[in-house]
Amino acid sequence: MQSRKVDAKTRRRHRAFVESHQFSGELARIPLKWRGRVVSQALELMSVWHWNKIFEPVAVQFVREFAEQYVPAGVDLSQDDADICATAEKAAENVKKLLWRAISDTHARDLIEQECSDYGIDMPEVDDDDLRAIIARVVDPRWWRRQLRKVVGRAFEGGNIRLGYVHYHGEPYASNDAVLSRLAQNRRNAAALEATIVRNEAGQEFSIAELAEKTTANKTLRRGELMLRINGFEVIAKECNDQGLFLTWSCPSRFHATLHTGKPNPKYDGSDPRTANRYLGKMTALARSALARRGIGLYGFRIAEPHHDGCPHWHMLVFVRALPDYTTPHVKDVASRAIRVMKRYAWRVDRGEPGAFKRRLDVKRIDWAKGSAAGYIAKYVAKNIDGVADHKTKEGYLITTDMAGDRELTPSARVEAWAARWGIRQFQQWGGAPVSVWRELRRVPADMVKEAPPAMAAAWGAVQKIEGEKRACWASYLRAQGGALVKRDDLMVTLAKETKTVTGRYEECERVMPYGVQCRQMVGVVFKSVRHTWTPVQGHDARTTAGSRFPWTRVNNCTAPAGTGSSANASFEQKTAPAPVMFKPDQAAQIEHAWLVLGACPWPRPMVDDMQTWPAPAMTADEQRRALAAWDAIKACPWPRVVPVPDKSPRLGTPRQVADWRAGRLDVTELPIDTNPTKGNAL
Repeated sequence: MQSRKVDAKTRRRHRAFVESHQFSGELARIPLKWRGRVVSQALELMSVWHWNKIFEPVAVQFVREFAEQYVPAGVDLSQDDADICATAEKAAENVKKLLWRAISDTHARDLIEQECSDYGIDMPEVDDDDLRAIIARVVDPRWWRRQLRKVVGRAFEGGNIRLGYVHYHGEPYASNDAVLSRLAQNRRNAAALEATIVRNEAGQEFSIAELAEKTTANKTLRRGELMLRINGFEVIAKECNDQGLFLTWSCPSRFHATLHTGKPNPKYDGSDPRTANRYLGKMTALARSALARRGIGLYGFRIAEPHHDGCPHWHMLVFVRALPDYTTPHVKDVASRAIRVMKRYAWRVDRGEPGAFKRRLDVKRIDWAKGSAAGYIAKYVAKNIDGVADHKTKEGYLITTDMAGDRELTPSARVEAWAARWGIRQFQQWGGAPVSVWRELRRVPADMVKEAPPAMAAAWGAVQKIEGEKRACWASYLRAQGGALVKRDDLMVTLAKETKTVTGRYEECERVMPYGVQCRQMVGVVFKSVRHTWTPVQGHDARTTAGSRFPWTRVNNCTAPAGTGSSANASFEQKTAPAPVMFKPDQAAQIEHAWLVLGACPWPRPMVDDMQTWPAPAMTADEQRRALAAWDAIKACPWPRVVPVPDKSPRLGTPRQVADWRAGRLDVTELPIDTNPTKGNAL
């Protein structure tokens, strides 16, 4: 039998092949960061097949399959965000050109689908499959930019996981590329929010960043509200003698790319974290359905967080109770019955692999005598938002803050980047009354509930908070709604909704929007909430100008400084006219009348037969100058158009005069003419 050991001669042949021109062409699409590890894996695969002398096609096939899975067609994974924006502009222009050749709606759809597939993205999904809405998106570079960022980011992160960059001993939770990209995105978003000023109907002006700080976008407020709701569930559980469970639900081994030692997992099937999260969602949904069929009620919270290699696992704090239709009343321990049902689904897939029964579902019963149930999950709430500096795992590893260049990569930033990259919802409430009604009740003013029924008054009072005096109470809100296991059809307070036609960026659509709440104890009455209408403020100040930038330094970077009596190099030639002013509709008649009185015209020119020619014969030079100034003030023009000849005479001016001229406080004719202009002194 032929030996399968690789001798030095065969190893040199393998290395010569991967360095050949033929194999270099296969590696062209692979990012530079990956090529070393891709070549190493190809060499390892070639060593298995060398004794059959078919190692070359095996290596080529491996690289092609890897590129097909992790390198989308038409996309360069090594490009930065600026390159993605340029690619988005190019793709939108290509679609516009292709649509000119479309001969039917079906042909247009085929062209759009082909262009999207060339970049590895899906066609837009719209209501009623409206072709106009689809076209409106694919000709917009911003739509392409969002899709390309998602495709490039997930493909690059998937390759990092596949090649073993993401693990305890390397880059835990998420790769440094993903974290740095997320931090840059957060900085761009913060700058855009800070630069956008909005005004409501009461005349109040805020930046969107200031408004966002008052919502759950603020991490401190988000963490506080989550803990408030968890504590409320715990209070209800104690009142009803419900049994508490803290569960940790993990994925099978085939979803993990890397072992705890940092070595590749031989059972890994290439699934990304998003696929693993869908698996957990499917299994827990089946378990909850089985519990409901057996008459076991369940409510609580679940938190999704990553393992060291990016594979998600779920922590769940749940409370169980036997309902009136409980199918096994002889089993008094409802928690044991619930655990048995959930383990059945946790072990359902890959049941025979080692460690499945031990690691798939970790269960801890909550002993009320030992402390609060919220303490079990408080750590996970904090570490997944911003409240814990270092993350200690149950395997004994400590994940600390890392540095990438001059950027600090905290463990919570890694978790947030992981969730954003894969589109994973970190926190989710199971059971209980909806939080949407809770938040809508906060918008209902006090004078609306003076004569409200008891349930409405109790729910409204539970959600109100007064700084330093009264806290909101989730438990009281649940009591007013009918309990922690209340069904949606039995809620005492629900949202009052109306259908509105909303004009979006791409189309008009019918959207159901809340405008208050209504109570079952007072049918037909809506307690309206206070909602502000915010409109952007144009030209507010420097913050509203997204394209403007401040200078890098405060000094003039010239080779030689100007003397005391000299002036800076400035041109007093007439500048281009500013953009026309947009008038309101009710001002149109007045503006048009002013144009006609001055002998000017708007554009397009109004058809007036008896309009006099301009200038009038009796108009003096001073009157003409005042008329030109009036036309310039209202952004109009005479007819025929009269363009004043700019004064190009060389002028002298001190730096102070130059500054006054640029600010509009000094006219050019007020400066003396330079009879002997020299370079650097003529203005």
